[in-house]
Amino acid sequence: MKMEIINSLKVLVNKDIKDNFCNYNNKKDITNDISNLIKNHLKSLTANKYKIIVEILLNENKEQGINVSTRLFYNKQSDFLFKEVIDIITPEKYYKIYYSINVRI
Repeated sequence: MKMEIINSLKVLVNKDIKDNFCNYNNKKDITNDISNLIKNHLKSLTANKYKIIVEILLNENKEQGINVSTRLFYNKQSDFLFKEVIDIITPEKYYKIYYSINVRI
């Protein structure tokens, strides 16, 4: 189940999120829509059986370093965490989107 979820998320990111990124006007809309898209996609896969937390961090890439950490209670046997970085280049700016997903059983 874990690998099925991770693979479907990678497809979702490459297909939907990257293609629709240029349609947004501000960062708040981008982060809300991306988190809702990921959350709804996961709920459809898991039949709403799991607690899902989606964290989105959107920054304009100016070659600076960034450290993103999540502090949650975590059970290695039942929970899993998935992190991904998306590079998106628009005519105006170059963005990096960092997101992490914690699926709790």
